[in-house]
Amino acid sequence: MNLPKNLERYLLETKIGAPATLALCGVAGGHLVLEQITNTMPTLAQDRLQDFLSLLGLTNASPVLAILVIWLCLLRHHQQKRSWRFSPWFMIAMGMEAALCTVPLFGLGILIGALVPYATVEIGGLALALSAGLYEELVFRLLLIEAAAHVCFTFLGMSRTKVMPYLIGLSGVLFACYHAPLLDGFDVTGLLVYTLGGIWLAVLYRYRGLAIAVLTHVFYDILVLAQ
Repeated sequence: MNLPKNLERYLLETKIGAPATLALCGVAGGHLVLEQITNTMPTLAQDRLQDFLSLLGLTNASPVLAILVIWLCLLRHHQQKRSWRFSPWFMIAMGMEAALCTVPLFGLGILIGALVPYATVEIGGLALALSAGLYEELVFRLLLIEAAAHVCFTFLGMSRTKVMPYLIGLSGVLFACYHAPLLDGFDVTGLLVYTLGGIWLAVLYRYRGLAIAVLTHVFYDILVLAQ
């Protein structure tokens, strides 16, 4: 299907180009600043990543983790030799796209009574939303899916395209297990909702890239915490 040139460029740049890089760096940098101001407790995903850095001998792992994410994003952009030139409207459109992508998650959240719209999110809650959106997507989408895809190709000879639907489903299931402690006992409905939410975020990661998945997750968590 032939897409308009501007739309085609937008889809590419916001997936792997400068807008995506800046969005990820912005989330990581924003969380770093707010975490230092509010002394917010890290999410479990952030905590496990920080534990890994500690094993490597890196002290004060919280700021190091955010700085590492920013450095890796910039390094990847440099290695791909992609231009930093893009329309400023791309960043605005990314925000609008991510906001629209929260609609399915918003509906799922209502099913478990997780959302109370139009409330105020305190600065500590914003730091938590940035942490969850960034580090949970790094763990459950980027690291899990890419590592599993590599293993499947290396040891099973399965192509990335063939194995991807299974990995998207696995990502959703593990995402639900990760959030299970937030539920009231063994809540099958809640687990299903989190599984579907994880699958949706994995689909966004697969087809729209990490930045859109992270922004969608952040926007959704802001809604969840606004209660």
